[in-house]
Amino acid sequence: MQPLTLIGGYHNSCRIAYNVTAQRQITRKELKEGIEGARSWHHQYKDSAYIYIGGLHDGLTEGDVVVVFSQFGEIVDCHMVRDRSTGKSKGFAFVCYDDQRSTVLAVDNMNGYQLLKRTLRVDHIEKFKAPKEFDENDLDAEGNPKLLEYKASGAEGKGYQVYNVLESQKKIVEAMKQKKKYWEDKAATEAPEDEDEAWARSFEENLVDLKEAEKERKRLKKLKKDKKELKRMKKEAKKLKKEAKKVKKETKDTKKKTEPGGKVKKEAKKEAKSESDSSDSDSDS
Repeated sequence: MQPLTLIGGYHNSCRIAYNVTAQRQITRKELKEGIEGARSWHHQYKDSAYIYIGGLHDGLTEGDVVVVFSQFGEIVDCHMVRDRSTGKSKGFAFVCYDDQRSTVLAVDNMNGYQLLKRTLRVDHIEKFKAPKEFDENDLDAEGNPKLLEYKASGAEGKGYQVYNVLESQKKIVEAMKQKKKYWEDKAATEAPEDEDEAWARSFEENLVDLKEAEKERKRLKKLKKDKKELKRMKKEAKKLKKEAKKVKKETKDTKKKTEPGGKVKKEAKKEAKSESDSSDSDSDS
């Protein structure tokens, strides 16, 4: 496995010196056959604790990278390459572990890993060349800006166990301090409550709770009474409806009996029937 080629401390992202699939196949083969130590392809990088991480989402910060990769060991340096003019991430970074053996775990587990829908490219760095930064305000005898000493930039911007250095992190810490001071000042300005005042306040609060409970009990009692009354009224209405139906039927029958000519019609019908029966009797004789 060939190491990445670095130009002036930066990796040319257009030239990837390895293939993710091929590297993962080699790793699986080593694990299957139990190859380790000097026989492993990792052995040639035993003197370097740096790894290369490519394919990063440009929204990730140094802190995000440290969170993801610190599962394999203590990180002492995280150098994310950014655009000098905009400060935007170029999508790759260099991470250094406190223990070189952590690099093997990181490469084997994270090469080809999907992070924010991006495929990571993780590999060893045989020789990490620190990026050159110059101090334009400090010139040498020839008038050229002096080369600054490289300082590890960990999750907080500088390095191992150095915190609250980034401007964004400083703002967060300052806001937390102000919030803490506000509550401390508020607690100091408010007079402490003695036992009698505390008892009186507690008694009043309990009294209010009792009044509310009594009020709720009365409301529920009234609601229960109203429901009972409603049920009685429904039952009464049903009974009245039944009686009204009965009266209506009786009225209808009475009306039929007292209708004018109704009795005459009935007698005429009876007489006609009698004559019909007599006629049938004579014809039989």
